[in-house]
Amino acid sequence: MIWTTKTFTNIGLQGYEILVEADLNKSVPNIEIIWLPDAAIKESKERLRATFRNAGIELPNRKYVLNLAPSDIKKVWTSFDLSMAVAIFILINEWKLAHISDIPRYLFFGELGLDWSIKRVNWLLPSVISAIKKWYKDFVIPKDNLYELEYISGINIYPFETFIDLVDFLSWKVDVQPINTVKSISDINLSTIDSNIDFENIKGQIIAKRAMWIAAAGLHNVLMVWAPWSGKTMLSKALQSVLPPLSFDEILEVSQIYSVIWKLNKDLPLIVKRPFRQVHHTASKISIVWWWSNLTPWEVSLAHKGILFFDELTEFPRETLEVLRQPLEDKNVSISRVSGSVIYPANFMFVASMNPCKCGYYKDMEKHCTCGANEIKKYQSKISGPLLDRIDMILEIPRENINNLLENIKWESSESIKQKVMKARNIQKERFKNTNISSNAGMTSRDIDQYILLSSEAKDFLANVANKLTLSPRLVHRIIKLGRTIADMEGDENLQVKYLAEAMQYRSRTMFVSG
Repeated sequence: MIWTTKTFTNIGLQGYEILVEADLNKSVPNIEIIWLPDAAIKESKERLRATFRNAGIELPNRKYVLNLAPSDIKKVWTSFDLSMAVAIFILINEWKLAHISDIPRYLFFGELGLDWSIKRVNWLLPSVISAIKKWYKDFVIPKDNLYELEYISGINIYPFETFIDLVDFLSWKVDVQPINTVKSISDINLSTIDSNIDFENIKGQIIAKRAMWIAAAGLHNVLMVWAPWSGKTMLSKALQSVLPPLSFDEILEVSQIYSVIWKLNKDLPLIVKRPFRQVHHTASKISIVWWWSNLTPWEVSLAHKGILFFDELTEFPRETLEVLRQPLEDKNVSISRVSGSVIYPANFMFVASMNPCKCGYYKDMEKHCTCGANEIKKYQSKISGPLLDRIDMILEIPRENINNLLENIKWESSESIKQKVMKARNIQKERFKNTNISSNAGMTSRDIDQYILLSSEAKDFLANVANKLTLSPRLVHRIIKLGRTIADMEGDENLQVKYLAEAMQYRSRTMFVSG
């Protein structure tokens, strides 16, 4: 006699349907779990026995075999407990269940406690979203996980606190109505999220501010170079305040990643604001890509759809910085370990700041640099040419005159700037409708040919600049994309030479020693 229940599991963000097949026979009494369970799942047999015993449900003295199919998917964590318990319960009580034919439409998620409570599980959001794509809509979950799913439409949620409550529902002793009323994203308490620095509080730096606004409008990568105390870090942190808001699909996409690393909770059920991840220069190259020794994502994926900020870029080891090249180009990161391989999205806006030399005052107008030419070259050589090619804007941020800082001037607020950024983003949204491109920075060379019309004057300008400065094709494409964003900010349909010229000004290399 066999009975089957269903659940879902994830490897990375890729979901897989799992069939829990329960068999009962007259062999030596035991519970066996087969087909690639990890140690936590193998321990489920003791949780299952305790749950049934403490819930007052007698298990016949038989052998129970629980088969987790398919066999080629590695099963990890403890969210299979509930599905296995339901399969056993139905197996020994099949004749008592009036609506047994409805069971296959439910997916069961939950960890069992020894006191027959149903405990919260991790990775629920990506599992449910994967299941929705397979047309499932009925989910039996722990009540403590309800906050993750309350904002998703078109599904029926059955939250339970104890296994007894679920048994009463399956036995039709109680009538449980599903929760299908969707909460609004606006209901999430944003006071739990750190506030941004407002551009209104940054004195002066007019050119640098305009450059940052353009970067926000097209989601372009930025590197800021100059002496200490010039405001590089403050400009970077203010950038988040003018980025366009996440769409609902983007919110779910980002929140799935945070669900995998257990960062969602009742106070923060979804990630509704673009992430800002600041990496310390002591971070290893491995910790930037993945966490621990398993397939869990870290910084480059946690910054997906947001900002990845590297302060004091040259303090990072060169081998650590080289790890960024593949995610910056491909917008995803591939993690390969003994336990398997996964791909996580990593479409972030890379923002970095650095001093031009070890003492920090190379070419500074106010303080003399004490570094020799070879020292400066060695210091700057930590940043490779291929990495610089992947950065759209290299900005020189000189220190603001102290007299300007003391003037009582009302500077433009982030909210005002955000409206301009959104206007440019709406132009891009219309340009790239029905595609998976979200901004000008996301275009490939083929997309540039399709969506950007270059006049003969623009082509001549780019050819002359590329030949004179020996620019790589990748860098020429980045100048075109940046020029297109500037035109969008100005509301101009034509990509004029003046926009390309301005884009070139944001690719300054005068702070870098050649040779």
